[in-house]
Amino acid sequence: MTLGNRLLTTRKTLKVTQQELAEKLNVSPQHISLIEQGKVAPSLSLLAALAKELGVTTDFLISGEEGIITEAIPAIKADKKLNLKTKKALIAIIEEFYTVESSAHTESPQ
Repeated sequence: MTLGNRLLTTRKTLKVTQQELAEKLNVSPQHISLIEQGKVAPSLSLLAALAKELGVTTDFLISGEEGIITEAIPAIKADKKLNLKTKKALIAIIEEFYTVESSAHTESPQ
């Protein structure tokens, strides 16, 4: 699966249109379409923005490597029963946990 395929699949899972995603990222819907088709690659800054907006990691978009963020955040964003404040709180907790876990794995033993 390519970056474009992962972008398309994640976007559709979240029920976000190309237009909606493009507006949030200040790009054209055509640019999102070209990325999804594999005709262009996103810039590094756009890749990071795509990952953040979709609630996945850049690693996931690039390689398909799954993690807690790629599993939980899209589900939270897609849940119609949760209000925006609750969604933001849950996402913040998961992102903080992910940051702490990542830091723990990169620290060298003393």
